[in-house]
Amino acid sequence: MHYKREGLDIMMMLLGSLRERRTITQIMHTTRLDTRTASKYVQILLKRGLIERIDDGGGRVCYSITEKGSRFLLLCEELKNMLKDNASKEISLIYI
Repeated sequence: MHYKREGLDIMMMLLGSLRERRTITQIMHTTRLDTRTASKYVQILLKRGLIERIDDGGGRVCYSITEKGSRFLLLCEELKNMLKDNASKEISLIYI
């Protein structure tokens, strides 16, 4: 079954994948996002200081979650857990 992921869900998944340094290609594989979507959300998270860009000096660019991004992710996970209904089904924060 396929479902459309909401923006916040994508950001949370992307932030979670960046607990380890990853290239954009690794991010795409880990989060199962296409190039355009992955790049869009990486830019959003960079602008907000939730992730950082790291040049390894060899022409390779990696991304990693920042302390602010870790706090943001933790708070989002707590909110999602608080909003689960009795049947433990998650709801999207988009409807709040």
